[in-house]
Amino acid sequence: MAPPRRRLTVAALLTVLLAMTPAFAHVPLFARDGSSPDSAFVIDDPTRSWVAYGTLPDGPAVRYYRFRMEEGERIYATLQVPRAGGFVPGIVLAGPGIEGSGTVPPYVEVPEGAGATAVPGSIPEQPEYEPFTPSKLYELARIDVAAPEAGDYTLAVYTSGEGGNYALALGFVESYTLGEWIRIPVDVIAIHRHEGQPLILIFAPMIAALVIGAALLLRRRPLSLFALAGAIVGLLYIGSGAMTLMQMVIAAVGTDVGAALLLTLVFAVIPVFLGIAALRVAFRERVGVGERIAMVALGALALVTWAGLVFGPLLAFIAAILPVSRRAPP
Repeated sequence: MAPPRRRLTVAALLTVLLAMTPAFAHVPLFARDGSSPDSAFVIDDPTRSWVAYGTLPDGPAVRYYRFRMEEGERIYATLQVPRAGGFVPGIVLAGPGIEGSGTVPPYVEVPEGAGATAVPGSIPEQPEYEPFTPSKLYELARIDVAAPEAGDYTLAVYTSGEGGNYALALGFVESYTLGEWIRIPVDVIAIHRHEGQPLILIFAPMIAALVIGAALLLRRRPLSLFALAGAIVGLLYIGSGAMTLMQMVIAAVGTDVGAALLLTLVFAVIPVFLGIAALRVAFRERVGVGERIAMVALGALALVTWAGLVFGPLLAFIAAILPVSRRAPP
C-alpha cells in the first residue's frame, strides 16, 4: 500500500485535474466536408463548446459550418491557427436578422434573405498557451453576438490567398460525454498532427520510455504474465506523461503561460504517478486479490486522466486476470 501522504497527494492532483479541466475543455471535431453551403458541416448543439479542425487550400477557398439557434442565444466563435505566417483566414457569420458589417468576400456564399457580418483575420503579437492539449495558438478573429432570430446560421472560414490549417472554436458550455472524454488522448494526437508535427516527434517520449523500460526488464528474473503486462502498463502511463511534458515545452516557447502551466503539469504528473504505482503492483512478490483489484483501479483512473493512450488502461484490465506463475529459466 502507498504511504498515506502519497495517497493524499495523488488524490489532491486528481481533484485539481477534474475540477479545472471543464474550464478549458473543448470537444474536437474533424470535419471532412463543408466546401459549399449545401455540404456545410452541421453542428447539432452550437452552445456546447466545440473546436472544428480544418484545412483550406490556397484561395479563394471557403469552408462552411451550419447550426440552428433560438432567438437570444449566444453565438460565440473564435478562429485560430497553430502558427504565424502567410495563412491568415477570416470568418463570416450569416443568418436571419444579422446586421451587415465588414466586407464579405464575393466568393463567400450568403443564404438568400440572410444578413452577414465579416471579421477578417489578424495575427496577434503573441500566441496563447492552451493547457488542455497543450498547444500554442494564434487567435485571428472572434464573434460574440446574440442570435437576433430563431433559425439556421452559417459560419464560413475563408482565405483569399495562402491556405493552411485552422481551428474554429464554437460555443461556450463545457461538457463531455464519457466516450468523448476517454477518446481525448487519441484526439490530441490528431490535433498535434493537424499542427504539423510528425508522428515520430509526437511519440518520441513514449518510444524512449518503452525502450528504456524494456532494457531494464531484460535484466530481471523471468516474469509472470501478470508482471509483464503490468510493467508494460506502467511504462505506457509514464510515457504518456512524458509526451504531455514534451508538448508543454513546445507550446510554452514564445507564450505567456502563467498559471495555465500548472494545469498541464497536473496532466503530465498524474500519469507518471499511476505508472510508478502500476510498476510497484506488477513486481510484488505475492499477487493476490488485492493486487488484481489495484491493477483494475489503476486502469480506471488512467481512463479518466488520459494516461496510457487508452491502450494502457485496457491492458491493465487484462493484466488483472492474467496468471502469476513464472516461467522456469532455461
